[in-house]
Amino acid sequence: MTIVFIPQPLIKLLDQERALGPVRRMEDLQARLQRRAMIAQHLQQLEEELQRVRKQSRTLPALPPLKIIQWAHAVRSMTNLVFLEVDTTGLYEDAEIIRLMVMNIHGASLLDCLVTPSRPLSRSIENITGLTNAEIEAAGVPIVDAFAQLRHVLHGAYVLSYNLDFDEGKLREAAQRHQFDAITIIGDDLMTRAMNYLQLSSYPKLEHLCQQIGQPLPLLPHQTALDRAHGQIAILNAMADVALTVPGTTIPQNTDPDEEEGDEHPF
Repeated sequence: MTIVFIPQPLIKLLDQERALGPVRRMEDLQARLQRRAMIAQHLQQLEEELQRVRKQSRTLPALPPLKIIQWAHAVRSMTNLVFLEVDTTGLYEDAEIIRLMVMNIHGASLLDCLVTPSRPLSRSIENITGLTNAEIEAAGVPIVDAFAQLRHVLHGAYVLSYNLDFDEGKLREAAQRHQFDAITIIGDDLMTRAMNYLQLSSYPKLEHLCQQIGQPLPLLPHQTALDRAHGQIAILNAMADVALTVPGTTIPQNTDPDEEEGDEHPF
């Protein structure tokens, strides 16, 4: 970009006008009016050039907020950091929890518990969660036992989840349905943090961000909570390392993470 300096003719005209005293003759006035008109013309040209430069500055690529990067650095270094994944039979209040997974920053599974629902999984839920009815029948436990395990693992932990509101809501609904104490979660929503990092107006899907950083999730129906937990870790690391954005990449967004068609989850 060319750096624009004040033109020397303009500086000369201004110096001439400042050096003159009171107007003495008509010829003097006409000459000075002519110089003032030339000064105004130069200034107009400078204003137009400045407007062009301002327009260019407004279209510069957005920079990730330093505050979010610092947050990612700080959270990544926490020794009690864990990542939560909750699989359910749907999005609405009657949806049941069918898998609870907790993973640490190193990718080690601290909890992977299948939960027995009141009715078999639909074909669409099997496709979304990567679970099968056979797996649930073989390894599923009652929700009260799963809650006891989750409560133990999350005690004293700082929890990250991609759409934490959804996970907390499903845990709260399950506790109310089965009449036992809800689990208190201390942590943050990785989805909201990623949206703020990228300065998007709506929520990006986890699979799209993982694709963007070159660590794509498996395609459905082979994608499981284990894969999504690893995806969460990858996204946090990418934010901390300022590696989340890729030039020229368009990130599909969701206006509301809970307003998907059918029972599609905001993964």
